[in-house]
Formats: sequence, structure tokens, C-alpha cells
Amino acid sequence: MKTLRCVIIAGLVIFAGCKEKKSEETETKQAPPTAVEAVKVSKGVISRDVRASGVAAGIRESYVVSETQGRIEKVNFNLGQWVNNGRLLVQVNSAIQKAAYEQAKRAASAAELNLTVTEELFNEGSASDAELKNAQSQATGARTQLESTRKAYSDCRILAPISGYIAQKELTIEKGNVLAGGTLITRIVDISSLKTTVPVGEMEVGILKKGMPAEIKVPAVGNQTFSGKVRAIAAGSDPSTGSYPVEIAWKNTKDRRIKSGMSVRVTVSTEESDSVILIPAISTFEKEHKNAVFVASDSKAAIHFIQTGRAIGNSVEIIGGLKVGEILITTGIATLSRGENIIVTLKGESGGIE
Repeated sequence: MKTLRCVIIAGLVIFAGCKEKKSEETETKQAPPTAVEAVKVSKGVISRDVRASGVAAGIRESYVVSETQGRIEKVNFNLGQWVNNGRLLVQVNSAIQKAAYEQAKRAASAAELNLTVTEELFNEGSASDAELKNAQSQATGARTQLESTRKAYSDCRILAPISGYIAQKELTIEKGNVLAGGTLITRIVDISSLKTTVPVGEMEVGILKKGMPAEIKVPAVGNQTFSGKVRAIAAGSDPSTGSYPVEIAWKNTKDRRIKSGMSVRVTVSTEESDSVILIPAISTFEKEHKNAVFVASDSKAAIHFIQTGRAIGNSVEIIGGLKVGEILITTGIATLSRGENIIVTLKGESGGIE
């Protein structure tokens, strides 16, 4: 009797368990599918514009360096001043150089006269070949010395090599100071137009051509965009960086607001474009330390692991893991599970960037 009672109780427990399990399965089957929005994966066209940053410089810039030495007698320029090509900037005491030049002129005149007489005597047979060659050598040496002293005398007047603004003036360049050879005097910049040299990668330099249009922004002068062009493209890379220097030129404002040394941002518009798979960046998530997305497959949510490329605005380029035509889920991603039943509302196509 006791054994029968135990069997009956066990049967009731099993029956109750089976009933509860069946009830849970029924509830699971009856759970409504999750409503999600999705887009059809497609390709978009993106232009391959080249963007880089650099520093503005005058279209022409010149460092003026002393090639003589002596006491400064006159300084004829100020910081920020406009100077014309050939303007006297600094006058150095030239008494010694002038004396040497005058002496060289006399020596050269005497050597030329001696050469003329020796040539006449040689033609008459009264001078030897050795005497003629000696006279020629003396004349050549005198001419060289004359040219050297002429330059030394001329270098005492330091002139502007280009027209432009004085961008730099050394503190030691003052009347009465002694000037040494090789001393920097000033830097002159012509900022009527400007240029910048920016570094680009090997994948970008190949699509650039001289004359291509460029947009330049100079944050220091506001949001204005300046139109320029590619002026030069390096034939080789910079050994220290591996990048390729590209020079961009553009016109300054009438009031010359852009100064040499200001930071600039450059965008070069190319004729190249890529047709790539683009999806909304918000549709991606990380799983198992990989980038992933949800796609709709037979009314269920499936996970695809993806490889991403460039970020283009609010979209991201897909270089692997998705195919054109697949249905990409874009909402409810945070709470969605793999294999979950879904109802999809299709909103359009993913590749919407030109």
C-alpha cells in the first residue's frame, strides 16, 4: 500500500512538471515577434577628395643674410613694412672694401696694359711664349681679384632681393652695431598670394594632378573658404616621413589678412570616386571583440561579422561581411538576440552618399 502511494505521488509530480514545461513552451511560441526597421544593403558613390593640413607661406619668401662684415651705418627698414625689390636695407661701413676695390682696379688696368704690350712683342718675335703666358696669367688673376673686391664693396649695400613685407628683423641689426658675415638680417615675404606644402600618402598622390582645384580654410581668419590649385607634386617621398609633398597656392584677401605661418586645412577635389557598400554607423556593434551587424534572415535576426573601412559622415564603408541586397537591421540592436523572431519594416537602401 505504501509502495502504491509513492508511485501515485511520483506520477503526479511528473505530470505536473510536464504540464508546466508544456505551458512554458506554449508561452514561448506565443511570444510576439520583435518589430524592427531595416534597410537593403546597397552601394554608394563617394568622391576620393584628398584632405591635409599645413602652414601658409608667402608665394615668395627670402631670407636676407649678410655676406660682408663691418660697422652698420644705416638701417632702412622696419618690421611689417612693405619694401620694393632693390631697396637699400642696410649700409655697412665700406671704407676698407672701397680701398681694396680701387687698388684692384689699378692692378687690373696695369695687367691688361702689360698683356697688350706683350702680345704685340710676341707677334713681332720680340717676346717668348713663356712671357706671353705669364702676362696672360697675371691679367686673369687681376680680373679675378677685381671682381672679388667689386663684390665685397657691393655687399656693403644690402638690398632687398624681392618685393614684400618685412616678416622678421633681427634685434642686432641696429646702427652702430658690428655686422658679421653670415648674419641673418631679415625675412621678406610676398603674401599677395600664398602657398602651403602638405603631406599626402602614396594612395592619394597617384590621383592628384597639377592644376586640380583645392579649397583652403584658414581657421585664424574665420570660416571663409579660399579657392586655390595644386601648384606642384613631388616626384618622390620625404625620406623622414614617407609622405609625398604637394604644394597648393591661392590668393590672399585684399587686406592681406592671412599671414605667413598660419595653419591651413586643404581639400583637393579629384575626379576619382569609389562605388562601395555603405551602411549607417549606428547599425554596427561589437561582439566577441569584432565588428558586427544584425541582418534579417527568414524572419529571424542573424549576426554577421564585418570588416569596416572609411568613416564617411554618419556612414561607414564595409569591405567584408555584407553583400548587396541583404536586409540590414537598424533599430532595436541593443536588445535584439541572435535567432529572435522579427517583423521587418523596410525603409530604403543603405548607400545614400554621393
